[in-house]
Amino acid sequence: MNYEFINIYSDFLKKNLNPQKKLKVIFDCSNGTAGPILKQLTINNEQLTTYFINDKPDGNFPAHGPNPLKSGALKQLQNKVKKYKADLGIIFDADGDRVFFIDNLGRFINPDAIAKLLIWNLKPKKIIIDVRTGWLIKKIKNQKSKIKIIKSRVGHYFIKKLMRKIDADFSAEYSGHYYFKNFFFVDSGILAAIEIINAISKLPYSMADFMDLLPQYYRSPEINFKIKNPEQFIKKI
Repeated sequence: MNYEFINIYSDFLKKNLNPQKKLKVIFDCSNGTAGPILKQLTINNEQLTTYFINDKPDGNFPAHGPNPLKSGALKQLQNKVKKYKADLGIIFDADGDRVFFIDNLGRFINPDAIAKLLIWNLKPKKIIIDVRTGWLIKKIKNQKSKIKIIKSRVGHYFIKKLMRKIDADFSAEYSGHYYFKNFFFVDSGILAAIEIINAISKLPYSMADFMDLLPQYYRSPEINFKIKNPEQFIKKI
C-alpha cells in the first residue's frame, strides 16, 4: 500500500474538515478503500471521536459485502451507533464513491435529506439532481430560493458532463453519489461525509431532530423489470 499517496490525499481532504463542536462518529468502510484514508484524515482532530468498523481493505468483503444497501448491511453500523451513543454513522461502498448515513437513533437517513443538508451547508447557486430525486429537493424551487436546479438523466457520466458544461456547484443522486465543483466536478463519498460532519456540527439539535423536522414525502423504492426482447422494446421508446 502506498502510504505516501494516502498521506497526500488525506492532507488534501483534511483542509475541508472543520467541525464546530465535538462529535462522535462511527465509520463503516465495508472492507473497501475508504478506511486508510479516513483514519489518516480524522487522526488528531480534537473535535472528533471516531470509531471504525470493517476498515481493513479486503477484496472478499467478509463483513456484509461491498454494497451498503444490501439487505442487512446496515445492521452492524446501526447497532454500534446506538451502543456508543454516536452522533452519526457513516457507511461507504467498496470504492468509496457512494456514502450513506445513520442518525443518532440508528435510523437510515434518506439520501434526499442528506442532499438537503449539504445544500444548506454549502449554499450552492446552481445544482444538478437526477430524475429520481424526490420532492424534498424539488420543492426548493418553490421556496423563494435563488438556487437554480437542473435535472439530469441518471448516471455519473451524464451528471459530470453536465456539471462541467453549466459550471454547477453541487450535484446529488439518490443512489448516494454527491458531486462537488471544488472536487473536480466528480463524486466523492469521503468529501460528502466531511461536509455532513461539518453541517451537523452547526445544527442546534441532533441529526435525528433534523430528520424529524423535515417534511415527509412518500417515496417508492426503485422498481426494475425484466422483459423479453429488450432491443425491440428500446426501439419503441
